[in-house]
Amino acid sequence: MLEFEKKVILSENEYEFLKTHLYAACKNNVQVNHYYDTHDFELNRKRITCRIREKNGVCTATVKEHRLQGTCCSVENFRAVKDRYDDSLFLKMGILYQGSMETLRSTYELQPGIKIMLDRNSYLGTVDYELEIEYEKEYEYLADAELERIISELTEHKIPCDSVNFRNRIGSGSNKSARFFSRKGELAAGTEGWRT
Repeated sequence: MLEFEKKVILSENEYEFLKTHLYAACKNNVQVNHYYDTHDFELNRKRITCRIREKNGVCTATVKEHRLQGTCCSVENFRAVKDRYDDSLFLKMGILYQGSMETLRSTYELQPGIKIMLDRNSYLGTVDYELEIEYEKEYEYLADAELERIISELTEHKIPCDSVNFRNRIGSGSNKSARFFSRKGELAAGTEGWRT
């Protein structure tokens, strides 16, 4: 399945403003991604994510290939599994459980074919925030227009947001699994650094 999306890593202030002012009528749910990889994170380096996602009582095993940075699509193959521990597919691939990320996802359907998602991600002792706009290819122009509206609203309401900086962040941040494995690598190396 081909997935088109635009992503932006948000500050906590940007996230809170969007959630309470622009997308207050969104639907909320919690999903947990359980990540799998080799002991040295080889799949992550190849931009391949293997995970079991728990959402609304349903578990799905997914292998996702992320396209190069700056592109707006990825390829996913998935199948239902009986529970979070049904990881025989990944064990046959010779990969191991690496940890989990819990996401509070707030979803707002702008119109059929385009969804806005605000994510609060908790993993390995850290929290980050993200905006995702998922769309069918023919609605890319609406996704771009929604991003411009977001920038305008943040600026108008004096939420610390440099419009040039915000535009530069569109599509430039790492995906969830890459951030998870980067953090895991920091912890393993003992180089946590400062997080804001």
